[in-house]
Amino acid sequence: MIFTKGTTDGINLVANGFTRGFLQKGDEVIISEMEHHSNIVPWQMACEYSGAVLKIAPINDAGELILSAFKLLLNSKTKLVSITHVSNTLGTINPAKEIVELAHQNGTPVLLDGAQSVPHMKVDVQDLNCDFYVFSGHKMFGPTGIGILYGKKEWLDKLPPYQGGGDMIKSVSFEKTIYNDLPHKFEAGTPNIAGGIGLGSAVDYLNELDWEAIYIHEDELLTYATAEIKKIEGIRLIGTAKK
Repeated sequence: MIFTKGTTDGINLVANGFTRGFLQKGDEVIISEMEHHSNIVPWQMACEYSGAVLKIAPINDAGELILSAFKLLLNSKTKLVSITHVSNTLGTINPAKEIVELAHQNGTPVLLDGAQSVPHMKVDVQDLNCDFYVFSGHKMFGPTGIGILYGKKEWLDKLPPYQGGGDMIKSVSFEKTIYNDLPHKFEAGTPNIAGGIGLGSAVDYLNELDWEAIYIHEDELLTYATAEIKKIEGIRLIGTAKK
């Protein structure tokens, strides 16, 4: 687990590492049509710098990922899949575990954007089996400028450091620098200590909530709002936020 400035920073860290260590001309990265721009632009930049190709998994008229089309995009050139867990605009809850399983069958690692999921559901990254998971503190009632990048050790060990200086080094000389162990390897400079404490308090607060009651309440709100909005002439709803 690595402290970042937020979801965007976490995605950029992974994108930077893949650009420098794993992406080559002709390789492919898959995202979806429902992504927040923070999960689009870093991969556009990574592909621009490396010569890789950005592939877009389509969604249907209900705002759902078309899994059959996603599966067809996976091939030997696919080096990473980066998909939102819950869409920030559509409310669509993606079948994250199935997406990860399909990608892993192809030998492809998966990054999940959890900015919208962590505040609304219990997330178990080990059960999802994703390779990377990112989220932001301010989305979960914590402070701004702090977030988390979860990554499997095997991948974090492979990725090169994102920034240099501070506690990300074990030793430094003009001839050679030896990088620190995880997570320090990716935490250059003075950490956001106050933000980390605030994020910890937010996590403690969320863990004390009755999540089953929250699911029921949110479902009731969604059902009511959907029914009322459908009464408005000319409005077409896109997206499925049902758990």
